Amino acid sequence: MDPMSEDKTIERQEPNIRDEYDGVKFRTLAKGITTHPLIRGGRPCLEGTGIKVTDIVAAQKYHRLGTDEIADHYAIEFFMVEDALNYYAAHTDYIDTDLEIDSLNDIQLAEAQYGTRPDSLLSRRKSVS
Repeated sequence: MDPMSEDKTIERQEPNIRDEYDGVKFRTLAKGITTHPLIRGGRPCLEGTGIKVTDIVAAQKYHRLGTDEIADHYAIEFFMVEDALNYYAAHTDYIDTDLEIDSLNDIQLAEAQYGTRPDSLLSRRKSVS
């Protein structure tokens, strides 16, 4: 039998992760999706990684990548991408709002002049010294 013709199925393995971080437990939101207040601002992430669900959804929606391409790009398993997309399907409004906020933050950052400080920061610094 040719070893190349064998059916290569990948078994889903539980990630080897901590139950808690800084004394706070991870919260499981859905299969393969967790959250923690100290990791990525408490946003939903792929279990055992710091990859946000919004990262996966943005790759699919805006960059038009397929699930295989997303898995390759982030060096994760295919089922992890599916978990993120399933979570998105069940929580579309929440994730779309999160993507919109990210987009607004990106626009503000792009419009800000590099190396300048807002007056409010300068006035606070003067009052402290």
